[in-house]
Amino acid sequence: MKIIGRINTTLLSRMIFRNLLVAFFLVLTPCILFAQNYIRNTMVIDTPTAYTITRGTYQVSILGYDGGGMELKTFIGLHDNLFFGVSFDVQHAIGKEETEPNVPGVVAKLKFTDGWERFPISVAIGYDSFYIGEQGRVYRNETDPDAVNYSNNELNRMIYGPYFVITKPIYLLDDEQHINFGLRVPTQPNYVPADSSYFISLDVPMGQYFMIKMEGERIYYNFSRPEEWLFNMGFRYSYMNFGIELGLLFQNDEPVHRIIRIEFRDEF
Repeated sequence: MKIIGRINTTLLSRMIFRNLLVAFFLVLTPCILFAQNYIRNTMVIDTPTAYTITRGTYQVSILGYDGGGMELKTFIGLHDNLFFGVSFDVQHAIGKEETEPNVPGVVAKLKFTDGWERFPISVAIGYDSFYIGEQGRVYRNETDPDAVNYSNNELNRMIYGPYFVITKPIYLLDDEQHINFGLRVPTQPNYVPADSSYFISLDVPMGQYFMIKMEGERIYYNFSRPEEWLFNMGFRYSYMNFGIELGLLFQNDEPVHRIIRIEFRDEF
């Protein structure tokens, strides 16, 4: 009986292993079939890439963040290497608290190159909003109204500024991933060169529809204040012209910040 029991256990283990192996290949097959369908986004989670949208194309996105805040961002491709648009942010857009709109900001990006066939690399400069939610705000300092780190305008609290970014595609497992590295400087509502910071990010497509994203941001140029650095993770699903993304933003000794972005892109 013990021998029969051992045989049954062995057969059951083999059946479970075989079923798991079949399930693995069923999940992996779509990734292999759609491996050459490269996805190039203009943003990772909260940091830009060097990619733009084509001429005559427009993109609209709605970002939901902590406290019921929402940011609407839209831009138009004026050239294959240039887009221009606006960003409008409202704190507490959803919920019971009083809404607090911010002054609309400019959104723009100019791509210089995509590199060469043997060494693809994209380089761009742009202007956009920084960070998400409370991390992307400056507030009036009641004790020192002239402090450079604060805004005296109650309607102008959202941080914007120029950035420089390099995107390098890499090719693993017959698919295209993207590594991004850049520097940005806050200039609106206050120019604070001491808060200039690096960002670095990676996106990994998982077939035609899914993508995993990771990034580090607000890494100050002199690598000071590590407790303020942000490390983010995101998951994106794209279908036809639509995309939906869930993100988690991590900061030392702070609650996890959950965000959601809905995006639509089309041509005129």
